[in-house]
Amino acid sequence: MAKQPIEKRQEVLEAFLKDKISKKQAADLLKVTKRTIENYKKAFLQKGIAGLKDNRHSNYHKLSPKEKKQIISLKEKDRWRSARNVRDRLGLKVSRRLVNDIFQQAGLARENIKRVKAIRRFEADTPNDLWQTDIMGKVEFKNLGVLYLIATLDDHSRFVPSGRFFKTQGKMNVFQIWYESLSKCGLPKAMLQDEGSQYKARTRFGTADYEWYAKAVGIKLIWAKQAETKGKIERFWRFVQGDFVHEVLRAKTLQEVNGAFKLWLARYNYVFKSEYFGNVTHASRYRVSERRLSQIELQTLLTVEERRKVSRESTISLYGKRYFVPPGYISCRIWVKIKGNKVCFEANGETFWKTRLKE
Repeated sequence: MAKQPIEKRQEVLEAFLKDKISKKQAADLLKVTKRTIENYKKAFLQKGIAGLKDNRHSNYHKLSPKEKKQIISLKEKDRWRSARNVRDRLGLKVSRRLVNDIFQQAGLARENIKRVKAIRRFEADTPNDLWQTDIMGKVEFKNLGVLYLIATLDDHSRFVPSGRFFKTQGKMNVFQIWYESLSKCGLPKAMLQDEGSQYKARTRFGTADYEWYAKAVGIKLIWAKQAETKGKIERFWRFVQGDFVHEVLRAKTLQEVNGAFKLWLARYNYVFKSEYFGNVTHASRYRVSERRLSQIELQTLLTVEERRKVSRESTISLYGKRYFVPPGYISCRIWVKIKGNKVCFEANGETFWKTRLKE
């Protein structure tokens, strides 16, 4: 029952004290019990009108019927949204569990998939002891077709040093994200990845570029034989798909997708609080590695060199992409150097053109 305004309580209580109305009449007017009227009388005689104020406080925020309707409407429209996502989207100052209760009442809760095989948990002791890297399975965008997300993740903190969507999952895109992560956060002691051709050589005696450069900078490589081994980054993929991808499915350009993902990733690292870690951010559990190399050292150590023949159209093909070469080199073989996320062309001992790698 809603409490009457303090002015009305004062008016009724003064009438009761002057014997103009009975205790029962006062209780009926204020919609309270006769015992409450006695409590009001005692407080009023001791403190005056201040005694009628309700000084109780609560951190429980009730939801209005309109807010409940908004929660249900948003969930019905986008069934992928979690309770936290809906709460933050609507700017509600309530707990995630309260929003989830409304999902339950409306029959909109997610179905939980029961695991048939237990997962063995493992976590690196400190930041940069182990990073995980992987390629998220293809996602079909309405206007862009298939895109792939490539990222690195710190095993201890779940902090993500770098991640970006690409149109292909080739090894040079893997190499770009790896280079960006090392430039920003230093060198981890070890890297965990699967045995895809982007990471590991297919032949018995061959060495993929990724393996060679890991050895050059002193990073131990650990190979995952099954998806469960990369459980943390697999869960990150599910979180990206559930919390981000639906927001940009109708994006018109790759730059639009990656611009939005850059902002989302900053929130994931520095704003989102992990219940698993006791409601602290991923960034609060992470610190950059003490093992660092300068940009010049990284570019020197991680330079990929390839030789390509210039076509009649004055272009070269490099890992599935074509690049224009200035006139005068048709049918010539030129050296191509990839340093970090830049590609430069050399011929006759002269570096004559530089550009950023295209996505």
